[in-house]
Amino acid sequence: MAHLSPVTYELALPEHPGAWSVTRVWISEALNEPYRALIDAATEAEDPDTDALLGADIILTITRGIGEGRTLCGLVSRIDFLGYEDHHLIVRFHVLSAVEILCQRVNSRIWQQLSVQDIVSEVLGEGLGDYARSFDMGSVSRGVRPRDYCVQYRESDFALVSRLLEEEGISYEFIHDTETNKEILTLRDDNDQYGELENIDGTAEIPIIISNPDEADVESIQGFEWSKQLTTTGALRRDYDWRTPREVLSARAEAPDDRDRERRVFAHGGRRFIDDDLATRARDAQHGALLSSRIVRGRSNVSAMRPGLRFTLSGHDRIDLEREYLITEVVHTGAELSNVGSSSDPGASGQGYSNSFVCVPFDADLRPRRVTPSPREYGPQTAIVTGPDGEEIHTDEHGRIQVQFYWQEEPSYAAGSSCWIRCSQSWAGMGWGAQFIPRIGMEVVVEFMEGNPDRPLVTGCVYNAEYPPPFTLPDNKTQSGWRTESSPGGGGSNELRFEDAADDEEIYLHGEKNWTIEIEHDKHQTVGHDEYLEVARDRTKKVGHDESFEIGHDQRGQVGHDQTLTVGHDQQSSIGENRTDAIGKDAQETVGESKTVTVGAMLEQTVGESMNTTVAENATTSIGKDHTVTVGENASESVSGDKFVESKNSTTRTSKDMSFASDEKYLVEAAKDIGVTGETNIVVEAKKKMVFKCGDASITLKKDGKIVIKGKDVTVKGSGNVVIKGQKVAEN
Repeated sequence: MAHLSPVTYELALPEHPGAWSVTRVWISEALNEPYRALIDAATEAEDPDTDALLGADIILTITRGIGEGRTLCGLVSRIDFLGYEDHHLIVRFHVLSAVEILCQRVNSRIWQQLSVQDIVSEVLGEGLGDYARSFDMGSVSRGVRPRDYCVQYRESDFALVSRLLEEEGISYEFIHDTETNKEILTLRDDNDQYGELENIDGTAEIPIIISNPDEADVESIQGFEWSKQLTTTGALRRDYDWRTPREVLSARAEAPDDRDRERRVFAHGGRRFIDDDLATRARDAQHGALLSSRIVRGRSNVSAMRPGLRFTLSGHDRIDLEREYLITEVVHTGAELSNVGSSSDPGASGQGYSNSFVCVPFDADLRPRRVTPSPREYGPQTAIVTGPDGEEIHTDEHGRIQVQFYWQEEPSYAAGSSCWIRCSQSWAGMGWGAQFIPRIGMEVVVEFMEGNPDRPLVTGCVYNAEYPPPFTLPDNKTQSGWRTESSPGGGGSNELRFEDAADDEEIYLHGEKNWTIEIEHDKHQTVGHDEYLEVARDRTKKVGHDESFEIGHDQRGQVGHDQTLTVGHDQQSSIGENRTDAIGKDAQETVGESKTVTVGAMLEQTVGESMNTTVAENATTSIGKDHTVTVGENASESVSGDKFVESKNSTTRTSKDMSFASDEKYLVEAAKDIGVTGETNIVVEAKKKMVFKCGDASITLKKDGKIVIKGKDVTVKGSGNVVIKGQKVAEN
């Protein structure tokens, strides 16, 4: 006599009331996977609008006896019209959760500085709202750290949520709310957050009953297959952070198997660049491998069994297997034997319900497997450089930029449109290398490291219709180079251009303002033909030591105004032949000490007006032959001290008068004769006294008129008369 009540099925479509009789049921559900159900049902309604049922809410209640039963809520995703039987329309309902409908929402978008919980909440809130569904974050503690950058790229909303939860080690199950008749996606990250399965006797214990399980008082397990297999025992995770390039980011989690053997999986890449989470990811990988090493597969008639519930096994031959387990997968099959369309019993026991399940020991650290593929984009794409309004160059201390990708649904073209992206340069050293920062509005080429959209890298720039090349094409197709743009405001540029047209080759350099060249050692410059230098204003040249220059032919120079040359020590000029100096006005020459002028042949000086020569101390003139001085009018000579003139013969001739004056004595001395000749008169005048003296003889003339003639003998001869007059004439 059977003690277990049969399983009954009740189907409801709230939007389309009507009587439906369930004939067959197949349900597949698992942790971290959306469930699916196939429900065959019959109705006596005449010509029901089955198409209108597509997308409608559907509720299946599985009940054993008078218990509360198990409810499955979902959406009708497909309807199969199976025909008529005994005046009943037979329909097959394909049932999905609203979460799986998110597979049909594919998007490409970016999140910055948000946690996985924030991103998942946003995506699920948007996607489930149209279906009046909700989700429950539960009490999960994982996924709260913000990610620097997270990209959904050509990825469905469902795949994005699944991938992020798997990366963070967060599981999910579905709770079917009997009050709202809606399924609720519920997140879990700890085993203690899972509920207990309740058998019909109110306990969480499920016995193994192999024979006649329908005669038992409780639901039971008919098959229990314990499997243990070799899996990896450890995980090593490694990554690279450009902010600490010399630091190896590495973490490992490993433990040998029962035979003290290790099997480690080494993986690299995939960091989220806010926190170093390698240790957590290594542990999750290890725990996931250990979880798959102990698997239970079984069969039961427990109608309340679903993933995310735990139970305690009893009645097993092996006492060590009588422990607590967590259900991870269940496949339900059933039929309403009395209804139309159920000609055979799908259950193994003859009942209208059975299931197969997978479970794991509850003491295992349950983490979702990484099964959702990450989006990959291996080819380059372009984007527009963005930044704040009013700025032309927007970068940070690392030379990174932000961009707007064309595939974003609602582009902002503003600062923060992407994460800060590093830019590839032709050279990048420790404070040296190349530096070209793409500017706002430029179109740049973006590639993704290892194809990961979360790791963009700018690798170049391209021109477009708004930003054409600097040298007009195809006219200037032989030109290559760089032209920059002054910032802010534009209007100016610096340019280095190479012209490769045959016979017109040229290197062109343009600076909008200043040009500074600094050479630490030597500079060599060779010009094969002509060189032309034009400086619009001032030019300063400073040579720390020597300067030499050599001109093979002529040198010409022109100074529009003044020229000043200061030589700290010696100056030498060597001219092979002639030299001509032309000075339009004045010329001054100052020599601090000595000056020597040597002329091999003749020296000729011509002064148009006056000429002054000032010698602070001595002046010596040495002339090998003749010296001629010609003065057109007057000549003056002033000697503050003594003057000595020595020559072989000296002749001074004036065309008119000639005067000699001395403030004190005037001495005329000759080693031999002195002759004074006057064609007319000779006057010798003294204000006080005049003395003519020769040896012992003298003639003295005094101002009072006295004349004294002294001598040994005095002879007065006259060819004519000799007249002696005086007031008194005395004789010896």
